[in-house]
Amino acid sequence: MPRLHKKKPIKSEITKKDLEGIDPKTYARRWWILGTLCLTLLGVMLANSSLNMALPLMATDLTLSQLELTWVVNVYTLVFASLLFIAGAVGDRYGRKLAMQVGLAIFTAGSLYAGFLAQTGTELIISRIVMGIGGAFVMPTTLSIINNTFPKAERARAVAIWGAVAGVGMMFGSIISGILLEHFTWHSLFFFSAIIAIMGFVANQYLAHESKDEEQTPIDWLGGLFSAVGIFGIVYGITEAPSAGMGDPLVLLALIGGGIAMTAFIVWEFRAKAPMLDMKLFKNRSFTVSSLVLTLVFLAMSGVFFSMSQLMQLVMGYTPLESSLLTVPLMLPMMFVSPFVPNVVKKIGARVTITIGLTLTAIAFVIMATWTSDMTYWHLFGTMLVMMLGITFAMTPGTNILMASVPRNRSGMGSAMNDTTRELGGALGVAVLGAILSATYENQIRETASQFTGAVKEGLESSLAVALEIAKNLGPAAADVSQKAMDAFMAGVAHSAIIAAVIIFASALIAFIWLPKHTSRDDNTI
Repeated sequence: MPRLHKKKPIKSEITKKDLEGIDPKTYARRWWILGTLCLTLLGVMLANSSLNMALPLMATDLTLSQLELTWVVNVYTLVFASLLFIAGAVGDRYGRKLAMQVGLAIFTAGSLYAGFLAQTGTELIISRIVMGIGGAFVMPTTLSIINNTFPKAERARAVAIWGAVAGVGMMFGSIISGILLEHFTWHSLFFFSAIIAIMGFVANQYLAHESKDEEQTPIDWLGGLFSAVGIFGIVYGITEAPSAGMGDPLVLLALIGGGIAMTAFIVWEFRAKAPMLDMKLFKNRSFTVSSLVLTLVFLAMSGVFFSMSQLMQLVMGYTPLESSLLTVPLMLPMMFVSPFVPNVVKKIGARVTITIGLTLTAIAFVIMATWTSDMTYWHLFGTMLVMMLGITFAMTPGTNILMASVPRNRSGMGSAMNDTTRELGGALGVAVLGAILSATYENQIRETASQFTGAVKEGLESSLAVALEIAKNLGPAAADVSQKAMDAFMAGVAHSAIIAAVIIFASALIAFIWLPKHTSRDDNTI
């Protein structure tokens, strides 16, 4: 009698087994949910990066001082970064979808006020504060919902897509703002943000599901206060130090106060019964190293993009709109490669993938150090292609490792930690690499500037943009002074790129040495 083969389990039974407690209806629309969450995330990211090109128009229309312009841009990031841990904890405790929707409503209100009603710099700053509060409740909850929507087998790819949107968001901000400002007033930027937020609110209301911490862990409000004050102080100090100077009283107060608050936060979190950030997680090498990797990756990205717009417009001669459009190809690797990175991780492991990514990024910085003032767009494109590939290979598994290291019921905590590393990395990138660029420029241009006196000398030493404007009125010396100023700027780019290469290469060694080896082909995390 022929041996009967056992029937293979039907696909639905396998699916139910692999759902890991996720509701089948939610699982069936998971990719639609991901799409709406990415749309929501993009709106928040755009609000953080779309204003730079509009600052001259705002200054003219509202008679804003330089200090007011600085705060219009920076206050959003400061408030946003400061509230991430509190927002993540509130989402875990009371509902992640609820927290996200409330955040979207607050964000929309701030955007509409700025677009329709703001008539002074103070009103605009207040509206940006409101937008920052709303954004802080949106970004960590989007990643938390993803973590509770996708089973382990698909989570890495979903996180990769989320990470790609987070990565390209700030670049798209400048592109969209350039297009809008070509045809409309600066108010259109806030209207656009509000429209994206409303679309996200409606879509998430119908598609996204509610989830919360099953253990109903109480919120660590004191820890949240310490973290908010600490992060606010540190990010403010790091951001303002290059321009105001380390001796500035507010900078010193912010850094010292932020340091004390963060120390109090760490001490309290060790003692708290339900800590906002479980410090024991740092005993997990995967969590610690991935946090460091993400911080350094965003340090690199922010540092590069800080000088990129100046380089393209002032050295290469592109208009703001041309510069915005020409950045699109630079982001294509991150957009299209990210979803496939989990497949690479399955084959060679996250440790090797991250190490390769960081090494490519470091190599790109070394190439960047060879740029000169007569470079072409293709020099830029080739270098940035290598850099974006490297960042993508490092950021995608780094984010997934961090989230996988945190219990699913505390996804908000993991999301807040992930987002905080991005904000701190971004602030460090602009502050550290920007300060190196500025100091090198001043040193290189000093000999040329010494040939002049008064306002001309001070202007040449202040920045490349001012130097090029002044050079136009220097008659026969105009061409030579402009060239010397551009060469000085490129020397600053080279020095900052070398420092960045050293930092990123060191992080590659740390990742290779300290991240656990890949042990299972089915493991999407390590």
